[in-house]
Amino acid sequence: MTTHQTGMIMVGLASILALAHVLGRLARRCGQPAVVGEILAGVLLGPTLFHGALSDTVFPADVRPMLSALGNLGVALFMFLVGLELDRRLLRGTGRAAAGVSLGSVLCSFGLGALLALWLWNDHASGDRLAFVLFIGAAMSITAFPVLARILTDQGIQRTRVGALAMASAAVGDVIAWLLLAAVLTFTGSRSSWQVLLVVPYAVVMIMVVRPLLGRFLAAREPRGGRTAASGTPRPWACWRCCCSSRVR
Repeated sequence: MTTHQTGMIMVGLASILALAHVLGRLARRCGQPAVVGEILAGVLLGPTLFHGALSDTVFPADVRPMLSALGNLGVALFMFLVGLELDRRLLRGTGRAAAGVSLGSVLCSFGLGALLALWLWNDHASGDRLAFVLFIGAAMSITAFPVLARILTDQGIQRTRVGALAMASAAVGDVIAWLLLAAVLTFTGSRSSWQVLLVVPYAVVMIMVVRPLLGRFLAAREPRGGRTAASGTPRPWACWRCCCSSRVR
């Protein structure tokens, strides 16, 4: 990485953070989540305005891959923190509700997307009509999961039962929508069928191997309130922590 590239990355990051902060605060004053203003900032800094002249100046072609990698890392870390703070107890007994909400949202979005595709076909005809309709419908069914998580966080309801139900429903809906999109790509010939079949062993490994291992790990990390399960007497390290905390106060 050259000195010029480093400087342009810093300028680009500063521009993104400054404009996102300003438009985020403006969105909050309008009664909207801050992420709405941040998305608008991305549109303004993107190639939409002035035929891309602004984005070419602020984000030269040689630094865009690095900025994209930083953006993907930020999204991954944010989603990790969302999952880390998600209380699993809020999801107990909501399996049927989450499945019903996710299935209803996918069907509704797919139907509206298919109707939109039928209307767009007259001016944007491309390839097979059925494939075009199915692709637009599947694309409209996919939830912007990071955006949903950010909206719930901005509203302060990510730790409530409603917020947990929304996250679970979006997760289930995304799985259904992505499988549907994979099926559409296979149907249109954009992807070979054997690649789509890889989802079967992947699902088996995630359900039969990864899920039990994560369950055991989380069970081992469950706090016991500083007491042993057998005798109910306080552990020595718990007493030491309480003593130290009282001295600090």
